[in-house]
Amino acid sequence: MVLVVATIFNDLMPLLPAGELSKDGFVYVLPFAFLYFLRQPGSFAVPTVFFGITLAFLLVIVLGVALNFEEISTAWYKNRTGMSRVITQGMAVAFGPLVTLMFYNFAIRGGLPQISRGAWMGLLLMTGIAVFEVGSWMGIPGLSGIYKAMSMVIHAETHEFYATRLRMAAFEASWAAVMLTFIFPFAITLGGPRRVALAAGLVLVLMLLLQSRTAMLVIGVQFVLFLLGFFRHRKDWLVHAATVAGLAALTMMMIPSVQSSVIEKSSNLILYGSMDGLIDPTPGAEENVSNVTRLAAIRAGLSMFEDRPLLGVGLGQYGFNYPYHIRAEDLRSWEVRNYATGADIGHGWPPAYSLHVRLLAETGLLGYLLWLAMIVPLLLRSLLHSTGTTHAGRLHLAVAMTLTGWLMLGASIDSFRFFGGWIALGVGLALWRTPRQRTAQPA
Repeated sequence: MVLVVATIFNDLMPLLPAGELSKDGFVYVLPFAFLYFLRQPGSFAVPTVFFGITLAFLLVIVLGVALNFEEISTAWYKNRTGMSRVITQGMAVAFGPLVTLMFYNFAIRGGLPQISRGAWMGLLLMTGIAVFEVGSWMGIPGLSGIYKAMSMVIHAETHEFYATRLRMAAFEASWAAVMLTFIFPFAITLGGPRRVALAAGLVLVLMLLLQSRTAMLVIGVQFVLFLLGFFRHRKDWLVHAATVAGLAALTMMMIPSVQSSVIEKSSNLILYGSMDGLIDPTPGAEENVSNVTRLAAIRAGLSMFEDRPLLGVGLGQYGFNYPYHIRAEDLRSWEVRNYATGADIGHGWPPAYSLHVRLLAETGLLGYLLWLAMIVPLLLRSLLHSTGTTHAGRLHLAVAMTLTGWLMLGASIDSFRFFGGWIALGVGLALWRTPRQRTAQPA
């Protein structure tokens, strides 16, 4: 339970030399959970197929580093060496399968209800933090003071004030949305209709306050899977709901002011990536810089993949190769210029903005397909067994929702740090092994 709750904290003061993992609360709880696990009776079980795919994935990474070792050993960019990136990113990659194996063993030893309770507690905690955060926006004295005090711990590394954009326990709004894509599916696996409705309502409110396009898209798709899972045996309800929603949308579109507003916001979203239109305050700007930066990063990654399609440029080497794969027109973005300038250390490491692109660039087609092989079979199986009538069915639904969200989030984030995805893999593997009739019914 504590491990699941710890996943929502990812902006703590780094105390361990663990690279990007050092800010996650999950890392600091894991050793205690591991000791607790070792004290419990029973042998450590290893799922054979997943273990084989993981070994193959790690072997591909090692081969990619070996083939590019001459370049990696001499790489130096923004005060980082090529091998240091291999080591820190290697820790992040290896950490994921270890989490999966641990939660697989937790699950087959009867820990599935505790994982569900941990997610429910995590959702309540995120909501509680959100109340104080919104209070700080409104300048309410008591709530503002408490939120500032909490921020000294939960936002130890990033102190920026996100006005009217919720971030809760995460370092930024988009990562708060990432946490919700794991916490929400597992929070609805226990409890009756009231708890499920409450969890769904809380997530809807939080999603609106997040103001994240990624959150709206991913969690929107998760809500569709949620409805299909809970009402898969009542297709008449689904048809009626879709009909009512369609009629309501047509009715609203008949109102001129609503129609013009929808058309305007849709065109703004397509042209500028924001429903508010051109939000870039740079004088003379005709497009949002963030869109240019993201497109440049994705094209650079695909260019690396085209150069070395089989094994990629090496794990963690995207940033070193970034300046050589951007285009001249990309330099119209000041962010691209800063990322491409090695002397500008303070602006940060060049992000790939997409885990799919990063995997293709750094591990090649072999590494990318092996990563998909870890996820897709479990996703498809859980989709087939998803239902809201049993605890096992709800867990399958949670696994399907989380893994679907992970694949979608891969188009917007480029980190291996999504512990919720690795936990969902462990639960999915346990459900593959555990007979459905032995899993508890929802309380």
